[in-house]
Amino acid sequence: MIRYAELRPVLTRTEWVVPSAEEQVLTAARERAVRRALARLPGRCPELMTALAEAPELTYHQLAERLGLPRGSIGPTRSRCLACLRALLHNERSE
Repeated sequence: MIRYAELRPVLTRTEWVVPSAEEQVLTAARERAVRRALARLPGRCPELMTALAEAPELTYHQLAERLGLPRGSIGPTRSRCLACLRALLHNERSE
C-alpha cells in the first residue's frame, strides 16, 4: 500500500509518480536503520527525538511540559541527541 507521504511531485502540481520498488526498499531500510539507532540512544533521547518527529509543530515549552523536562534543556538536549544519532547512523553505515 502506498501512503500519500511516499508520493513525490514531478513536473507539475497535479502529476504524481509512485516511487519505484527499489526506492521503496531503500526507504524502508533507512527507516529501519533510524528506528534501530533511536532505540540505542542514551537517556531521554529516544523520547525527545520521537516527540520531535511526531509533533514538529510543538514549541520547546510544550515539549518540556509533555516530557517533564526543564524548558531550557530542550535545545541543548536535542543537539546532543542529534549528534549521538548521527554517530550511530554513521557507524551502522560503516559496518
